[in-house]
Amino acid sequence: MPRSTRRPLRHMSHSPAAQHEHGSGSGRRTIPEMTSLPRKVAVVGGADTGCQMASIFADLGTAVALFEAGPILVPAADPSVSAELDRAFRARGMAVHTATVVEALSREPAGIRIDHRSDLATAHTIVDAVFFAVGWPANSSQLGLETAGVRAGRRAITVDDYLRTNIGHIFAAGDVNGRSMLVQTARLEGRIAASNAVLGPTRQAAYDVVPSGSFTDPEYGRVGLTETQAAQQRDIVVGIARNDDLLRPVADGRLEGFCKLIADRQDHTVLGAHVLGEYSAETVQTVAACMAAHMTVEQIAELQLAFPTFTEGVSMAAQKICRTIGIGRFPQVWSYLGPDE
Repeated sequence: MPRSTRRPLRHMSHSPAAQHEHGSGSGRRTIPEMTSLPRKVAVVGGADTGCQMASIFADLGTAVALFEAGPILVPAADPSVSAELDRAFRARGMAVHTATVVEALSREPAGIRIDHRSDLATAHTIVDAVFFAVGWPANSSQLGLETAGVRAGRRAITVDDYLRTNIGHIFAAGDVNGRSMLVQTARLEGRIAASNAVLGPTRQAAYDVVPSGSFTDPEYGRVGLTETQAAQQRDIVVGIARNDDLLRPVADGRLEGFCKLIADRQDHTVLGAHVLGEYSAETVQTVAACMAAHMTVEQIAELQLAFPTFTEGVSMAAQKICRTIGIGRFPQVWSYLGPDE
């Protein structure tokens, strides 16, 4: 194809599921519009949405190339989750390109050519379809914000702690304000905005304990601070319970994964949790409830959680932290005989 037809990415759509497909489906823009499964796909963007898209296509038997400009997958996740997800994806045969910038696309007889560059080399990949997950701007262009005098940035509408825009009687809740961009948060924000609009600005939205899950294979969930973030603010202790030390994952043959708790060494509060593997999104919600209730790590360590379950990893990780900082009397109930992690 002539060089003049190549398309630099700055001119292309950056919606979460924007699609460029080779062949008869070239006019289709999103995944729901597809009428057949491509043999080879590329996903540009290795954060939560991109990894979910890549994982689903791999589950369906499609060859997947995943491109992330940053040094790791899911940059906002805990480093342990990013590293394990990268390893798991590669083990499934997915081509994972981190620290790699996609520079241009062009159509060729064999498919869509992707030119990409990393510190190591410049290369290209040929696929049947390309999907973009490199940003999620607010869909506010049709709201007539200028007429109402509401200020909005390029990606979101600016609000204060009461979810008010710069026009005091106009509120913005959910993805459109760019704060959390999760369904569970949008629901709460909607109730808060409605209450403040009717009764006056008395309620503020809080975002310190918001569990979330990403339904890749393997699945992962998180709440609170990452280990890196917590270490910058506090003196921390980390406890990791691995799935191969729990009966239910072993019985189910789902040994991959872990439950990681991060606690403050001084006041014993839990600062964050990161779970990878089967039922991660469910497990992390147990920790979120404990954090919302301001439970200490020793209280979590003594929870009588149902047996056998994946969620037992929460109490095991808490017991490891307690043993490390010398509180409580918890026998070692895991099989690893080396130093506590």
